[in-house]
Amino acid sequence: MHIPRKAALALLAGVSIAGVAGASASSLGGLTSSSVGSDSSVIAACDGDGIGINYTTGYDATAQKYLITAVNFTGVNAACNGKAASVTLRNTAGTSLATTAAPTITVATSAFSITLGTPVDANLATGVSLIISG
Repeated sequence: MHIPRKAALALLAGVSIAGVAGASASSLGGLTSSSVGSDSSVIAACDGDGIGINYTTGYDATAQKYLITAVNFTGVNAACNGKAASVTLRNTAGTSLATTAAPTITVATSAFSITLGTPVDANLATGVSLIISG
């Protein structure tokens, strides 16, 4: 039986979202996080050796808390350039705090960033998932 590539990627991406590591600097399938939360495995044909994650944050003086405003990815293979991507930040229950999609990403010096449509309370974010497709 032949499964179309896009269907296989979607299935694998769904499976990857179910796996969550427990510590902020933990690693699962080569995806590493240098600061906030845990991570999920990346299923992307364009990069098979892992992608690093860090965050852009800012302080909201009115709310008196730090917010994550963007998710930054490093160690990204140039083959991912021009593909679509989506990032989701989750809480400890696995519930989505924010999902932002980019119709195309520009991989420059092995990195790209996705600015969140809605900033997320850094204290609530414990997990991140990334899907690169196309």
